[in-house]
Amino acid sequence: MKPIKSKSLLPMILLSIGIGIIGILIPIAYVFLPMLFLTEAMDRGLVKIMGTFLGLCLVLEALVPRMGMVLFTLFGPLILILHYCLVTKKDLLASLALSSGLFLLSILVVLQSTGVLGFIQKDNFPQEIIQMQREAGIWQDSMTSYIPAFESMVRGMVQYLPAILVVLSLIVTYVTLTFTGRKLLLRGKLVVQPPSFFYFRLPQGIFAILGTFLVLGLVFQADLDKFAPLLLNNGLVLVGFLFFIQGLALVDFSLVKLRMVRFFKAILLTMIVLTPLLQIPLAFLGLLDSLLNLRRIHLK
Repeated sequence: MKPIKSKSLLPMILLSIGIGIIGILIPIAYVFLPMLFLTEAMDRGLVKIMGTFLGLCLVLEALVPRMGMVLFTLFGPLILILHYCLVTKKDLLASLALSSGLFLLSILVVLQSTGVLGFIQKDNFPQEIIQMQREAGIWQDSMTSYIPAFESMVRGMVQYLPAILVVLSLIVTYVTLTFTGRKLLLRGKLVVQPPSFFYFRLPQGIFAILGTFLVLGLVFQADLDKFAPLLLNNGLVLVGFLFFIQGLALVDFSLVKLRMVRFFKAILLTMIVLTPLLQIPLAFLGLLDSLLNLRRIHLK
């Protein structure tokens, strides 16, 4: 296959502006920004591309106050650390660990600087959220009976916020590395990147890591009594998510072996992800795959 050469920055600039505008209405679109700029930074040089990224953030800042600052704080360090990892040819695990750790730190900085962390630490923050929704016309008086359930849900989300942020950091980093690697490959450049999703497996040392944390928890149990439930709950969510992803990759592997059409495979995997009843069985399947390598058994 002949490499695809990138001749102009104009498509990237127009696409980044489009993502920036769409992201104002649909914030999840911003996840694609790091990949866009990281690809061009590897192809055209870091200084020029980071200057372009800063310019985009300044435009967004003028359109929506604080939006540009938030995006630059979130994604600027991520682009820089991933560029460093790719240029120095760090292995995949090191790249994921460094970049997801820095992205997590960036998220915490944004939450602190915007006052979100201080807000959720208030005892009455669920009531304040309801009041803000009432002022915006979202919360109606007929919904009063749902207030206890809403407050319980919001407090539960805050309790699991550490695990949620770690999961988000891992997803954004993994997606950025994957798309960047694929785009650079089309341009004839090979960099360290995650393999196809159906080959995804957790590191062999995952159980050693989990065992170490368990031993440390038992040793320092007296000092952790106050935080033990929080640490345990978030740890279970994080570990469960990792095994769930491995289980999903195993299903993807099976569908590839069955030669299922990519479109229908994507629909099926999406339905599995969105079905709560399947998440625990899939995490258990991922656990079994870590222990027995079910893909190898399937191949025989």
